[in-house]
Amino acid sequence: MTERLFEHDRRASMRRSVTGGVLKATLLAGLTLIFVYPVAMIVLGAFRDGLPSDNMPFTMSGLLAAFESAETWHTLWNSIVLVLVCGTISVAGGGLFAWIAANTNVPGRKLLTPIMVINLFVPPLFHTLGWIMLGNAQNGLLNQLGRELGTSGPLINIQGWGGLILLTSLGYMPFAYLLLLGAFKNRDQSLDEAAAISGAGTVRTFFTITIPSVGPAITGAALLIAVLVFQSFDGPQLIGRQAGIYVFSTQIYHYVRDEAPAEYTKAFALSLVLILLVLLLFLAQRWMLRGRSFTTLTGKTSRRDPQELGPVRWVLSALIVVVVLLNFLLPLFAMVLGSLQPIFGVMSTGLTLDNYVTMLTDPQFSASLALTAWLAVIGGFGSIAIALLTTYVTARRRGFLRSYTSFAVWIPWALPGVVLGLAYMFAVLYLPAFRGLYGSAFLMTLVLVVATIPVSSRIAEGALAQLSPELEEAGRMSGASAGRVLVTIVLRLVIPSFLAGWFLSALFISGNLAVPMLLAPPGLEPVSLTAFQQFLTGEMSRGAALFMIILLAAFVVLALAAVSVKLGGRILGRDRSAGPLSRLTP
Repeated sequence: MTERLFEHDRRASMRRSVTGGVLKATLLAGLTLIFVYPVAMIVLGAFRDGLPSDNMPFTMSGLLAAFESAETWHTLWNSIVLVLVCGTISVAGGGLFAWIAANTNVPGRKLLTPIMVINLFVPPLFHTLGWIMLGNAQNGLLNQLGRELGTSGPLINIQGWGGLILLTSLGYMPFAYLLLLGAFKNRDQSLDEAAAISGAGTVRTFFTITIPSVGPAITGAALLIAVLVFQSFDGPQLIGRQAGIYVFSTQIYHYVRDEAPAEYTKAFALSLVLILLVLLLFLAQRWMLRGRSFTTLTGKTSRRDPQELGPVRWVLSALIVVVVLLNFLLPLFAMVLGSLQPIFGVMSTGLTLDNYVTMLTDPQFSASLALTAWLAVIGGFGSIAIALLTTYVTARRRGFLRSYTSFAVWIPWALPGVVLGLAYMFAVLYLPAFRGLYGSAFLMTLVLVVATIPVSSRIAEGALAQLSPELEEAGRMSGASAGRVLVTIVLRLVIPSFLAGWFLSALFISGNLAVPMLLAPPGLEPVSLTAFQQFLTGEMSRGAALFMIILLAAFVVLALAAVSVKLGGRILGRDRSAGPLSRLTP
């Protein structure tokens, strides 16, 4: 009997070992194929002038010509200026509002977090198009108001450096706010009180005590915002290009789509520069924080009383109102009003719902809405599923598997959507077995999933951080395999977060413009691309109506996400005081 049990255990152990090895090999192969291999095509494309299917010889002449071009260095300068200026404004503004919400008595501070969350999940394209409707020099609503008041020229021209910096800074300020809010909430305010007792004023205390105490959070937020600004496409494409301002993403798109024949070598040369700059940003952050201590939480009870600011608090309240107007209410007003006008900017024609009727009844636009819905549902599910699996591996495994997984999933952070689309296009064309995927809805969906994984991973990290490894160890000690532990223990406990991540990933996919502009097959255009084309052809009212439809659907999805998380938390009997939205912050 003992020998029989021993043999049974030996065979079971061998099966688990073989199964584990197969699963590890499958995971590594999947990560290589989905993440690493396409990005390797960027390096290959820089040394090959043309598509892989053209069988062009390898050469360095195209790469050298790209770096000898003054256009390349001008684009690099524009990108660096945009990153430095917009990154500084976004982090400074987000940090100021995070400090107001966490540590002060400013009226209206409790509204900051919900407002920032709403701004975060409104598609950037909506924000940009709304401001174009407000501030374009020809028929912008603000400029029409100025002409009614007797001004000779436009009050504002959004299509230039000023408009690009304003919209980019406002667009990424919610990211900075949510990244810094936790740091300001957790810091010990007794440090500020000690400075005040020593005679330091509020301003001096803020810059010499408060800001240095959250140094790691600020540098981390600055790094993330810099990467996001490097990746930005919607604003630079719609606003910058009209004024002749090209940055990395728009210049790469210009080389691929606007030139005949396409200048792929120059596009990949810019992509390599972008990857190098992102790597330098990460190394710079590590060097800045090397050997420094930022401990502000101790075992002693720390005070959480709001800091009294006196009359200054009303100035800060007014600043909150201004940012809310600029970042959400004004572009929303422009979208709503424009969607109700038969001809945008012509007030004498009255208001009508005809644009909504046209969008919902026209077969082409209805197909665009249906396609976006399917992309959001399928892509959102795939994004959070992959994010949960890879995050679980990096959190629970050690050695090469963990390092390789972390490296592979990091890649989407470094690449704009246009570069990702270009890399995957070359990847499928390079191997004859994959060439049938070129121009397919599957390839567009796959790239949308990969582009959304950085957001999904933040939610997955927060969900897994709440699960103690002891639960999984208990399952394995009871004889369950690693796969069974993952399915029956981990997945069951993170279902509410999984659903919320699914919904939020779907929102990001539905508003993505960069990937569909490069990879959307003919006749299969999602809402973001359809709305963009409506604006280009002058049908701004119809484009606004289409975007209002998708925006209303997005808020319905957010409501469903909140309900599902709440119900899931009650079913599991767990405390859900830290919702999935908060997991986007460290």
